[in-house]
Amino acid sequence: MLESSEEKMAPKWYHPTEVMKLHKLKQKKKALQARISGGKLQNRTVNTTEHSSYKEVFLAKKRKNPFLKESDCKKNRIDDVLSESSDQTLFKLFNQNVSASPTTASFTSFNNILSKLEPEGKTEIVEVVKAKGESWLPIDWTLKRKVRLLSTKPFPWNQKLKVSEEASGITAFTRCLSNSSETTLDTSPNAKFYQCCLYWQQPCLPWLNLFPRTNMRTSLTGPSVALNCTVKESLHSTWTDSLRSVYQLIRTRQCPYFYICANNFTALFRAAGICGFSDIHVLITPTTRGFRQMLKQDDIEFTMPLKKGRVSDLDTTVGKLDLGDCNEMAEEATDDHWLKNMGIGAEDIKQINYTQEKITHRAECEIDSSEQSLILVEGAEVHALYNFLLNCKSATALTGPLAGIPPTLLAPVAFHGASLNSLKVRDNKVNLEGVDYYSLELSGPILPTTTHNLFAINPPEHSITMTFSDVANTEPFSKVLNKRNSDIESKGSIVFGKENLSDSGMLPKILKHFCAADDRYVTNVECLKYTSDNKTYTWS
Repeated sequence: MLESSEEKMAPKWYHPTEVMKLHKLKQKKKALQARISGGKLQNRTVNTTEHSSYKEVFLAKKRKNPFLKESDCKKNRIDDVLSESSDQTLFKLFNQNVSASPTTASFTSFNNILSKLEPEGKTEIVEVVKAKGESWLPIDWTLKRKVRLLSTKPFPWNQKLKVSEEASGITAFTRCLSNSSETTLDTSPNAKFYQCCLYWQQPCLPWLNLFPRTNMRTSLTGPSVALNCTVKESLHSTWTDSLRSVYQLIRTRQCPYFYICANNFTALFRAAGICGFSDIHVLITPTTRGFRQMLKQDDIEFTMPLKKGRVSDLDTTVGKLDLGDCNEMAEEATDDHWLKNMGIGAEDIKQINYTQEKITHRAECEIDSSEQSLILVEGAEVHALYNFLLNCKSATALTGPLAGIPPTLLAPVAFHGASLNSLKVRDNKVNLEGVDYYSLELSGPILPTTTHNLFAINPPEHSITMTFSDVANTEPFSKVLNKRNSDIESKGSIVFGKENLSDSGMLPKILKHFCAADDRYVTNVECLKYTSDNKTYTWS
């Protein structure tokens, strides 16, 4: 009997799932009673009895976050305004004035947005900036393969020459006569144009294209020159006489400049007075470490003005063994002696010296065949360079279609052994962007003075555009600037150049321009345009 009474008094244990079922059942009963009685269900509060659940705690009213920022509160209020979906609220947003609440006006008012984009009383003025041209032509020392002339009007000249026009053009060019000279020659536009298309070249082999000089192997129909020793010796002998002749013309200022186009490099000889230089000078590009080492062995001093990271005056490379070289050798001997005293073996010292030489060699070879490898030779060193080129075996290719053929000499004036050649001219009509243009294409070595001569004979009322195709390895020639002369020296060099180069075959106006020491005049040009409206030149 006692056991049955204890079982009745003991509390009954419920499973959590049963507790939740009882709780849900009570909630349904309360909701049903409220619906029947028409009342409202009271807010639920947190029950702290033993039958409380986690769900009731979660549904309890949240307290205010004390760490909430004021900006977050404003953002919440703005979200509340924008969350309204009635049509009336939408129309209110469209018609909201600037005087509305600052929290919502800056975000929801279209009037405010438009007022910020287009402020009252302020209108943006767009100015059209036109390219400002110059009254002078730039000087580009880069050799050109081709040049194309474009114009909306017909050119005053063409490639159909009369007998008198061709004869007068050749006579005026070979005698270096200006267009304004009082002569009995034909001075028609065709004769003047043909005069501008002439140049001197050596050697000139009709079956070979000797400009531009490349190392590309091409198929030849005839036997190679390298197979015949007699032909090779004859070509080299004639070329030597031609180089001596044109070099003497440069020294006596009867020729303003000339080019030597080898397979591996191109050299530009310029007379004293050109570009403000007070003495004869030579530019060679591209070069290699081996070529520069050969110049050092022949005691030829040169500078590298385009080399980066150092001042050009510090880049002067002297080929002779002077006192400084002796001091360096003495220091190296001292270093070797010090390493021996430190207990380092001879083989280790040899390996250290070899590693140092390898690092130096790699640093010198980094600029090979780039524009930084350009070298400048000036003054008395030019004659030593001239002797070096006469006997330079690397200037003549040993293999390939141009094996045994000396470098090509190009000059604007006549010299011994040179051949008179003419640029190839082709004219046609082209249509660019719906506009018809008259086109004239010149193929061959375009010298720097050729462009200036063409513009000199072009009528002032005739607009013209020139586009060029460059020989890439000669572009650094136009990047070497003369920054050594002061204003007084530059003015003196201009007068000096004009007087001494008066018989060099250049027109007086063009000669004055080429003798100027202004850095602005020398630049690389890809496209050149002359506008007849304001008579100015623009280029890129």
